Amino acid sequence: MKLISKTAYSRFIPIAEKNSLCKVYPLSVAEGIQSGEIYTDSSESCVLIRHKNNFSFIIGLPGEAFLDEVFELVINDGMKLMCRDEDICGIFSKRSGIALLPRSFYTYTADTAPQAVSPEGYTARSIDGELFRRLEGRVAPEIFWKDHEEFRQSGRGICLMYGNEPASWAFTSAVSSTEADIGIETAEAHRRQGLALAAASLLIKELLPLKRPVWSCQQSNTGSAHTAERLGFVKYAECIMIKKADQAH
Repeated sequence: MKLISKTAYSRFIPIAEKNSLCKVYPLSVAEGIQSGEIYTDSSESCVLIRHKNNFSFIIGLPGEAFLDEVFELVINDGMKLMCRDEDICGIFSKRSGIALLPRSFYTYTADTAPQAVSPEGYTARSIDGELFRRLEGRVAPEIFWKDHEEFRQSGRGICLMYGNEPASWAFTSAVSSTEADIGIETAEAHRRQGLALAAASLLIKELLPLKRPVWSCQQSNTGSAHTAERLGFVKYAECIMIKKADQAH
């Protein structure tokens, strides 16, 4: 498996377009919008595109040696492979140290954003450099973007503030020329008040009509799935996320 030079990433845009599962992540890398890596086999008949947040996709038919190297990246380097191929999932399921987690993908089909109503006491603020560095949790902009400059150029984000305290935020975790995947997080002290719904609604309003919003989550994350459905997202695909067994979701 060889690592492709970033100067050649645009050559892989048509290949990323062929990915039927969640195109926005591989395209964000191939289009040079977000950081990541592209690997191929010696003939470039099989391609692995890895996003900065470790979400990765195989496009093409991998050989045994290729999958062995993918396995090493999963175990030793935190890569998370999104896969719908039953044969590949079966191969990885037999290897030690691997977890297979079902994941769902949603798309936004409406032309307008849902109504956003923020609870009293909260104010909306765009995610600037200061907030980019402050936001923490399992879903935070710095996990998906190289730095604030990269985020400033191509990303969008809304944070609901309680005074000077970030309470809930929605931001573009992956961006291609046509789509934007939405990531959400709410601080524990501010949950169960509809803040994620309000923040995501405001972000969708900013994205439309230039970018089509998309959404993904672990099937075990029923809260995220419920929020997506309340916003008007429609489930269109499922996959298995292959990751290191003791790795955070």
